[in-house]
Amino acid sequence: MEIKNRDFVWECDYGEHSRVLDNLKVLLASQNAYELSMCALFVNNNPYNLEFFVVLSYENPKDDQIQDMKELLRPCGARYRPDITMAELMSEAGEKRFNMATGLDPDSLELLSQLFRFKERLEVAGTISMRPLGKKLPVFLSHSSFDKPYVEDVIPYFTSKGLPVWYDKISIDYGKTIVTAIQEGILSSGAVIFFVTEHFLKSSWCNSEMEGFLSRFGSGHNILMLTVVSSNVPHENLPLFLQMKKYIRVNEEFSPLELVNELIPIVKKHFGIY
Repeated sequence: MEIKNRDFVWECDYGEHSRVLDNLKVLLASQNAYELSMCALFVNNNPYNLEFFVVLSYENPKDDQIQDMKELLRPCGARYRPDITMAELMSEAGEKRFNMATGLDPDSLELLSQLFRFKERLEVAGTISMRPLGKKLPVFLSHSSFDKPYVEDVIPYFTSKGLPVWYDKISIDYGKTIVTAIQEGILSSGAVIFFVTEHFLKSSWCNSEMEGFLSRFGSGHNILMLTVVSSNVPHENLPLFLQMKKYIRVNEEFSPLELVNELIPIVKKHFGIY
């Protein structure tokens, strides 16, 4: 028996379903039922697992119609899922996971919008904030592990002023590769504070972090680099680049609060926070 049908299963964004439906209308208007034999929608309205799948079945597609389908769906964020079959979706629909319906033409797709019980993301965002938290450019705190007590006293002052920090003890998840996490932290940060002590200068980790930020700075990235130097570190012992930049000299009597009062106005100005 000759097999003619070709199924394409697409996973789509429930939160932007109107865009997908609009492009499917264009597709159905340009490809008739002898070519595109089925357009099926599978919608899961479970608020804990919102899902939206589209299955397009072709029997006798003309030249470029498959490519036209891909070019219409991919810009909507749809993802081709060859690991999922129509039979599997039908089976899940039988278990009440999905509401399923087929569209034959653009007008019928208009009616299928009723399958979705929840509003789209943009409509909800118009009245309720959906901005992701913790996504502001953080201030990277580059320090030796021997100096953590002082650095940790600094952190709450920064966060109280709306300035998130990247701090290895907090920002690196358990099970994550430390090198990879630090590289990601360097790339995602908009500012860095080097806490230069004798321990800092002897640390290969601190040296790697400094080189990473110098590389970004040298590549034209707008990185604010601040240096806090311990009183027992002579100027000539600083890396040459840090010698060339104005830094803050601290001693044992210089409290974390005094330090942040010096640093925070500079950091806020860099980020445009007033």
